[in-house]
Parts: sequence; structure tokens; C-alpha cells
Amino acid sequence: MRNVISIIRNIDKYIGNLIIATLLSFRRAKRKVSYSAISNILIIRLWTLGESLLTLPMIKKLKENGYNISVLVTKRSKEVFENVDFVDEIINLKNFWKVLRKFKKYNIVIDTEPYFNISAILGWFLGKKVIGFKGLFRDKLYDFKIEYNDKIHAVYNFCNMLKPFDINYKPEKLIPLKYTEKDEENVNNLLKECNLDDKKLIGIHCGIAETAPWRSWKKEKFAKLIEKLVEDGFYIILTGSKGDYEVNRKVLNLVDKKFKDKVFNFASKTNLREFAYLLTKFEVFISNDTGPMHLSAAMGTKTIGLFGPNLPERFAPFGKGNIAIYKARNLECSPCINVHKGEFKECKLNGKCMDLVEVDDVYNAVVSISIVKK
Repeated sequence: MRNVISIIRNIDKYIGNLIIATLLSFRRAKRKVSYSAISNILIIRLWTLGESLLTLPMIKKLKENGYNISVLVTKRSKEVFENVDFVDEIINLKNFWKVLRKFKKYNIVIDTEPYFNISAILGWFLGKKVIGFKGLFRDKLYDFKIEYNDKIHAVYNFCNMLKPFDINYKPEKLIPLKYTEKDEENVNNLLKECNLDDKKLIGIHCGIAETAPWRSWKKEKFAKLIEKLVEDGFYIILTGSKGDYEVNRKVLNLVDKKFKDKVFNFASKTNLREFAYLLTKFEVFISNDTGPMHLSAAMGTKTIGLFGPNLPERFAPFGKGNIAIYKARNLECSPCINVHKGEFKECKLNGKCMDLVEVDDVYNAVVSISIVKK
């Protein structure tokens, strides 16, 4: 899978740059935009659960200011926007012919993708004016170029895309996803089947997206942490999709057998809405730097994120009371992930930056947010 993703990135980079160079010859002279005349805005958000969640405060603020909001998605981002109530139209990129019929339909396109050429090309095709991040060759297609500040949180970088609208906005929390009474019922029944409906629960996400697997904390450390938390009276739910089931199973195999009856593998047992509700049942959620960490923060659950290849300044679990653990500031190779530059350097040190995070660092973080009573 990583090889496939690498091929896609290279195609996007090299073929995309050729397409962009060609499109530049068709650009018209810049015209001043009257924002009072703008009625419809298209947001381009093609990839990742996590960053899709991080765009929501910006998008909601646009809606509150009276704009009609459409979002261009793929299957990787679609569910996020289906479960909020401030998006007027969702367009799936797989419906390619429908997308082609929308040539220059939108007054403004906001390209929230940090480095993909395809999103900039789509922005040029679909919008009369385009807002995007400054810094790569693709920014030549943008009418408004927003500086990507890699020393601030991604939420604030996305909200900086509101500046052409004269909107200054600095949110304090993320937007929770909606779930139904049926979702609540399904999760509550699942917990009851496992005799967990009246237990103190901690959620742990051991998996990681396939784009950079070296972001993962070691399985042995997850197992030791689980043992310490079970000793303190907690029941542990390992979360994830179908693809996370195997990593959860391997972690469970490393847990001492005397603790295993209090650890449950819920990978693939919930859909996204059900998972959103399940997160609200946890006393705390512990996760690698990945999408479920951001969803936990959005749902208002106390969240601990584990960092190494990426910086918490950019992608920590957003919101008051959440904690990011990062101990690699003295490693020259960290951060090796710089999404705004399209950099995903493969780790040559076998995840050394993540190894610097110790079990007691995470356990003490749980203590510090008053979950464990000493």
C-alpha cells in the first residue's frame, strides 16, 4: 500500500506540475472580487479523516457568515462532511462527469489540501477565484495565497484561509460529528454484550495510517501501558477499522494473561458515527498521531496524542485539556513529515523518535488530567 501511495504522489507531483504549467497560459488577468456578490463557495478536501475534521471550524464560520457551502470529497473524507449540518452540497470526486459539468461554477474555491497538485488543478477548473496555501509550484494557480505557518496548529492555518473574506477567527475547540439515536443504541448494546456498560473505560488507538507507519508507538509499550491502566481499575477498548484489527490482536498477545479479560478489540465493530459516540464513553483516549485522535478531541473526550515524526505544534489534539507527548526535539531528523511541503521522509532509524516516548510518560499524562486517582 505504501508503494502505491508513493506512486500516486509522484504522478501528482510530476504530471501535475506539467498540467499546471500548461494551465498558466490560459489564465486571465486578475480581477478584483466583490465579496458581497459571492454566493457559493467550494471547499476542496480530498484526503484524511484528521485534517478534514480540522477544516470544520473554518467551514462553519463561512456558513455563519451567510455563504452557501459545497465540499468536494473522496471516500476518505466524505463521511466527515455527511455528519455535520452546515454543508449544503457534497460532491464526490468519483462522480467525475458530474464534476466536469461544474466548470467555473463557484465564485470562490478554497483548496485546503496542503500540497497536492490535483486539488489546485480542480480549483482552477471549478472556481472563478481560488484560495490556497503558498509555497509550492501549484500556488501559481491561486488568486489568493495564504502563508502556511508550520509553527502554529493546522486549525489556525485553515482559519487563516478566511482572511480574504476579512474574517479573523481563532476557534477554541473542534466541531463534533453528529450521530443518531440508533448509533447510540448500537454502541450501548455492544458495550452491554461485553459487560462494559457500567465500567470505567479508556480507549486506545494502536493503528496508524498507511502513509507513514513509523508514526506508531511500539506494540510492546502499548501492552505495558494497558497493564498499568488495568491495574488501576480501567477496562481498555482498542479501537480502529478493519485494517487495525491485526495490530490490536498483536498488542493483546503481548498483554499479560491476567489482564486480558479487561481488554477488548473493537476494531471494525463501529462505523464512523458509532465510533464518534463511543469516544464520548471514554474517560480518556490515547492515540498515535492519526485521525481518530482528532475525532476524540472533536467529541470532547480528554485526549492524549503520541508524536515523533510530526510536530504537536501543528497537529496536537486540539482543545483545552488535551495533551501531546513529543520528546524528539533533539533529533535532527524530526520532524520528517512536513505535509505543507509534501514531505514524508521514510524513517531510517526504525521509529527512534517514537521510542523516546516512555510508558510512564503516557501513564503520567493520564494521571495529570485527573483520570487516575493516586
